[in-house]
Amino acid sequence: MSIRRVLAVVLLAVVVLAAAAAGGLALRRLYPDAAPERTEQPAPDGPEPLITFRPDVLAHPDFPTVRWVLETYFNAINFRQYDTWKTTVVRAKWRELPEKTWRQAYSSTHDGDVVLQRIEPDPDGTLRVMLTFTSTQDPDKAPSSAPSPCLRWNVVWLLVPEDGAFKLDVGNTANSIFQPC
Repeated sequence: MSIRRVLAVVLLAVVVLAAAAAGGLALRRLYPDAAPERTEQPAPDGPEPLITFRPDVLAHPDFPTVRWVLETYFNAINFRQYDTWKTTVVRAKWRELPEKTWRQAYSSTHDGDVVLQRIEPDPDGTLRVMLTFTSTQDPDKAPSSAPSPCLRWNVVWLLVPEDGAFKLDVGNTANSIFQPC
């Protein structure tokens, strides 16, 4: 790859990250900080609820569905349940990550502190969900640009209709910002 091509790729990455950061800052001004609320109390012997949410998210008609998809997705990762994880993501994603690859990638991952910030419908019938969460993992399993045992993520994911249900279309790195905890 030529130097010119490498520089173009680096410049594009910087522009994408700057645009994502600017968009995030703009959204923070539009939606003032409000303390997230717990969705439920933990069972005495069960795990703490994974997801908290901003109060205005409750008013969205798709909140119960989004909450279910996100809780199922993160619990499947935390409890290493590949078949359950497959029910939450688009077919293309689980074809990209067959079980053996998925188990290797998520073998040390634990996600938590998930805060559902916004749910925005798109005209095409998809939903954009903005959330933050923390992942802990073996640094070797973290993104190569931040080999850290703990990462704080800010993401915008799409939920798309597939097979009669909303599924996560995750993986667009332009919609993810992370930093070490």
